[in-house]
Amino acid sequence: MSTHRIPPAGHADADHLATPDGLDDAAVARIRTVLGQPSWRWLTGAVRAAWERDLSRRSVRLDLSALPDAEAAAMADFLLWPTHRIGTTTISLIRLDRMLRSSGLAAGLAACLTASSGPLRDEAGQRRADKAARRTASDQLWAEAVAHSGILRHPQLHEWLAEEWRTGRMPADTVVRRQVITDALAVLAVLPDPGTGLARLASHVLGDAHALDDGPVQAAVLRALSWLADRKAGTSGAARKRELWASAGVALDTVSSTVLVLGLTLPGRGPAVTSLAANAEAGIPARLTLGQLRHYLDAEQIPSARRQRAAHVCENPSVLETVAEALGAGSGPLICVEGRPSVAACLLLQELLSAGTMLRYHGDFDWAGLAIARSLIGAGAQPWRLSTSDYRRGLHRNGRQKKLPPPASPVTTPWDPSLAGTMLRHQVAVEEEAVINDLLSDLSSAQQ
Repeated sequence: MSTHRIPPAGHADADHLATPDGLDDAAVARIRTVLGQPSWRWLTGAVRAAWERDLSRRSVRLDLSALPDAEAAAMADFLLWPTHRIGTTTISLIRLDRMLRSSGLAAGLAACLTASSGPLRDEAGQRRADKAARRTASDQLWAEAVAHSGILRHPQLHEWLAEEWRTGRMPADTVVRRQVITDALAVLAVLPDPGTGLARLASHVLGDAHALDDGPVQAAVLRALSWLADRKAGTSGAARKRELWASAGVALDTVSSTVLVLGLTLPGRGPAVTSLAANAEAGIPARLTLGQLRHYLDAEQIPSARRQRAAHVCENPSVLETVAEALGAGSGPLICVEGRPSVAACLLLQELLSAGTMLRYHGDFDWAGLAIARSLIGAGAQPWRLSTSDYRRGLHRNGRQKKLPPPASPVTTPWDPSLAGTMLRHQVAVEEEAVINDLLSDLSSAQQ
């Protein structure tokens, strides 16, 4: 290597090692000519790459075995090593800077590397900047999310959102995360939406009928619905997903969600009205799909002037079947929710209540039955033979007593505060079938 020694041009302060000196065009041209030679690739290649990983370093480590022999020899010659080293070595960048300034290049390390092959990249600094930018974007997204109408409509979801943030369940990419959160909260903002179908909901809110079939948005919404339901149950499995959507009034389709009725008629016209009237006249149970109900309600709401004045609601299909066999067309209107009400059942009950129909609900005297009763009575139905005295009468008529285990969480019965305590003391469930004669008597009288 040929160098032209000139008096030292000072040296870079350690805190400004990565700041290149200002050079005129002649100096830049000279540096490019010299450092463009193969013997300097150890500097423009290996040293530069090692330093760019973090420009705050004051030394770099190089694996000499990775360098061609010619480059390793040229480096040893310039650094005035007494012998050629092997293995991994540490090079002081401050010392290297001073040697370059004292050489014929007459420029510091940062200036030489910048002149030869462009500005230095600070990869570590860029990573820090990227991390700070992501943190800022995340903070902004959080502020937007907590102020979203979906959270304002369901304030308890603020804790769910914090859990999502803490566990990192949302996509890591900020842009993707923003889209997922925005879409999920947009869906939650319109829920519950009794009687809607999943495809209709997705099309209305997200502009794509299949946007909630699968993927991170659907998963986020289901986790939120699970949080609203019990804060701990999972969201996996077809049955669980169907249950969670149903809790928000959403059916996965319009044909599998149905409601079972006996003696119920609706005013107006159309296939649902005709079918219900024919079955009621014959005393035969009928099953309405969500699609049939929506078709009817889209055509005409139930006019309050022609509403069904009263209807009874039961929990179990076996009860409705027994009523149909015993009373037939002589039974008052009876709707069966078949356990936890389906989306179709919820929609029908809501429309009847809105039209002014008095609904009276009866179910099993067990914890699941009480949960169903609380939800329906809370929505506007009246209790039907669901008092403490009714429970005690059922105990005496219950031939084969069914053990009632302690509930997983405290149970309340607002319509009769003493009922839950009485059931806890007796620890016996009373199913609807045990009091069927009382129910038959009420339904027979309701038709008169």
